[in-house]
Amino acid sequence: MAVLGQVPPALRHRPDPAPPGRRRGGHVTAPLRALFGPARQERGPATRPRDLRRAPGARRRVPLVLCAASAWLVFVAAHHALSGRVWWWQLPELVPPLALAAVPVALLGAALAARRARRAAVAVALAALTLGGGASGLNPAALWHRADPAPADAIKVFSWNTWYWDQPVGRQLPPPTGTPPRDVAAFYRYLRAQDADVLLLQEYVYFGADSRPIRVNDLDRLRGEFPGFHIAAASELVTLSRFPIVLERGLDLRPHAPEHAAPVPPGSDWPGFHTVKTLRTDLRVGSRTVSFYNSHINSPVGGSAGGLGLSRLNRAQHEARAANLRALAADIQANPLPAVLAGDFNASPAMGILRLVPERMADATPALRSLYPATWNDRWTLGALWRIDWAYTTQEVAVHEYRLVRSDGLSDHSGQRLVISFSR
Repeated sequence: MAVLGQVPPALRHRPDPAPPGRRRGGHVTAPLRALFGPARQERGPATRPRDLRRAPGARRRVPLVLCAASAWLVFVAAHHALSGRVWWWQLPELVPPLALAAVPVALLGAALAARRARRAAVAVALAALTLGGGASGLNPAALWHRADPAPADAIKVFSWNTWYWDQPVGRQLPPPTGTPPRDVAAFYRYLRAQDADVLLLQEYVYFGADSRPIRVNDLDRLRGEFPGFHIAAASELVTLSRFPIVLERGLDLRPHAPEHAAPVPPGSDWPGFHTVKTLRTDLRVGSRTVSFYNSHINSPVGGSAGGLGLSRLNRAQHEARAANLRALAADIQANPLPAVLAGDFNASPAMGILRLVPERMADATPALRSLYPATWNDRWTLGALWRIDWAYTTQEVAVHEYRLVRSDGLSDHSGQRLVISFSR
């Protein structure tokens, strides 16, 4: 109190909201400085720690979510431009198609939760989703598409990659004593259970240890298992039909391959295996003739080398795939008949090579009841991630039912079952 008595009354009673020893203007009087000590220097707005990082000329970090979204957009744009057009993009093409929708959706969620650059990150993620979502394999039509009921004269079609014919999964060649009877019985029991009028089967072939294709001669067994059916075979393809076959031919890729291409390996004793990947059969169905195309387009992964690398994802594989699809497209474009095309295309929805399927053929996918239809690998417990088996029809063909059929452990592919009819 003795000290306070030395302070002039005017100063003692003047209201001042500032902290003790400091006025609004920030100046400390001599008596108060003696009482409270030297005043601390307050940092101005431009010298606060947060603002020091934002000072002019200071480096600003780009948020991680914006970097990730931008990188994914660049990948999707490159994929859109290069897929199916250049051979060296075959490795990125193997990404599960669902990633083209799932990744930008995840980035969008992260962008909405971000504190910085939120709008930019959201815009980039939406751009990636818009550009790549159509190749994701999602089938939103499953939510609303309802096919017309099948008429009494509708026919059932079953298409399936058998995985080296009657061999169980994991084996490419019968043992020296032949395929065990139980395996053969299970294979034919599965085929008969489909109750199909037309069967389009791929991989009517065995493979040796050196990736050499070996012919299968099972036509007599097929006739016994399917009495009354008509049978056509070419290369590694076989078609069975309740209806008479009025024309059958394999489609040769060589007229559609580059001049430098050599589709038949030196020393091959089965050239047709390498040059024919589609079997056309014209069937007499009632009063009309309908073309059925049974296709097994080359895999992007070659079978001549071990591992997954550029030695197996090479230019020759890409050119053979494109040549087979061009051969198919040329035949369909010149064919005035109603047509059904089904088989193993070894191409996912994310692969641009499917652009070579002629526009005359309509994708039957909307008739599927699955939001994400996938056919490979059928052996995986959690389900397949890729769809590489497809079905197409011309406008004269109505698809009343389309579903994927699990292989019961007999193949790495699911089968495709369609119920179709023809306009009058």
